[in-house]
Amino acid sequence: MVITVFSPKGGVGKTTLALALAKVLGETNKVCVLECDFSPGDFVSLLDLEKEKNIVNACLGDYRACLQRPQGEKFDVIVGGFPDMQESLKYADIEKLIDSLSGEYDYVLIDLQPQVSEVTVAALLKADRVVFVLEDDISAVSRTVGIIEYLKLHGFLDVNKACAVVNKVKGKKKYITAVDLGVPVIYHIPYFRKLSEYKDKKMIKHARSLKDALFGVKKEKSLWRRLLNGFKRVEQKN
Repeated sequence: MVITVFSPKGGVGKTTLALALAKVLGETNKVCVLECDFSPGDFVSLLDLEKEKNIVNACLGDYRACLQRPQGEKFDVIVGGFPDMQESLKYADIEKLIDSLSGEYDYVLIDLQPQVSEVTVAALLKADRVVFVLEDDISAVSRTVGIIEYLKLHGFLDVNKACAVVNKVKGKKKYITAVDLGVPVIYHIPYFRKLSEYKDKKMIKHARSLKDALFGVKKEKSLWRRLLNGFKRVEQKN
């Protein structure tokens, strides 16, 4: 399964959330995180990885030679690149890389840069799920509404595969409840004043809950409870 994590606005916690979700999924599955970011990407510094084993070399050479595993983790990573590297890649290059990774891993998480290009469109169209990450402020909400409309208009997004996560929620929600994003909001993550990194226990806890929301576990449990309650009522009548 390919899960693309995207936001049209930087600083909303997209990368932190993608890595936390990878850590949770990696406990019981084979997971790779592809940093499709040329702005440049953050994985090299965040995870202490080699910058030469990047997405460009993975696309144009042997992608297996570019796989790296962060210390202490159970998921693999291909790091992003720099702005001048993006021109050397085309839609077909990213499509081929995603297909190759999908054939080897249970989950491929794509941390997508906050802009739309030929390269990033491939990551959106190849995704089984697209997760938009935003904060509850007027800038993030308006940008997200705008980019979803743009992607839909140009055929770059299947809204049936898309959802949204509101991150860094402080108190009562203001803007996210006043607009129609065009995709369902499946989870809210509170603001943490002292969040150290993606491995923080608080973030991992919410990543687990997000995983359940993403794959409908809570809905399944709720349905099961209703069925059980129905059986109990029938037994009581009899």
